[in-house]
Amino acid sequence: MNINQIYISDDYDGNVNHLPPRLQKTVQSVYQNMNPSQHRVYSKEMLRDFINQEYGTEMLKVFDKLKPYAYKADLGRYLLLYRLGGWYFDISVTMLDQFPAQVDNWDFITFSEPLHMSTTSFACNNAIIYSTPNNIILEQTIYDVCANVAKEYYGYNHLFPTGPICLGRNVARFLEYTRVHLGLFTPLTPHLPYKNIAFLLNNGQIFAWYKRGGYGGDLSALGATGTNNYIHMYEQRDIYDKSITLSPELIHLTRPE
Repeated sequence: MNINQIYISDDYDGNVNHLPPRLQKTVQSVYQNMNPSQHRVYSKEMLRDFINQEYGTEMLKVFDKLKPYAYKADLGRYLLLYRLGGWYFDISVTMLDQFPAQVDNWDFITFSEPLHMSTTSFACNNAIIYSTPNNIILEQTIYDVCANVAKEYYGYNHLFPTGPICLGRNVARFLEYTRVHLGLFTPLTPHLPYKNIAFLLNNGQIFAWYKRGGYGGDLSALGATGTNNYIHMYEQRDIYDKSITLSPELIHLTRPE
């Protein structure tokens, strides 16, 4: 099984042994529980090389125009899974167990976000995703992200430009045409200081923990350096590199000649 993870930091060179210690532990939890045939933690430059090779220069410009590293990682995970298939796990996710059923039974695995966390009824958290290659959900999500970036769209809140709103809209749109396992992303102790945010499978099993101890738009609480905070950048209306202009009609998902 192919496992993809992303860590975009000015200080990360693509060597997992150079990750901050707490992130090394989360990565190890994924590796131990998922037993991947291929596992890679992509740096920014590794992602840029992949995008340029697999999608071409116009898609690379979309990636480069996004300034928050979390937004770059959003687009990056969709592009990796669309081409390669397999699993994506956020670098901060702590895995607890293997997926209990054959993933071959599903075309797509995702986790819905409650209304109070996303402000919409259809958002899907994108920290854990499983997909078959060339999945229509990811195809349309990628095109939606590209359109948002080309228009320098902000939306209602920071989840709209690239993240759970984009993904969830297309899960809802294509749900009846694809085999989707829809779990739940939710705090287990919402009224306590420690929320214990978990990924629940549709049988109630706790599959993984979300970013334990790190909140607020970045990974600094987990020892990350050389990153940026997408929530702060969104609030400052500074998520797009205005020096980069895009031609949406030139953006496509086929491999360049």
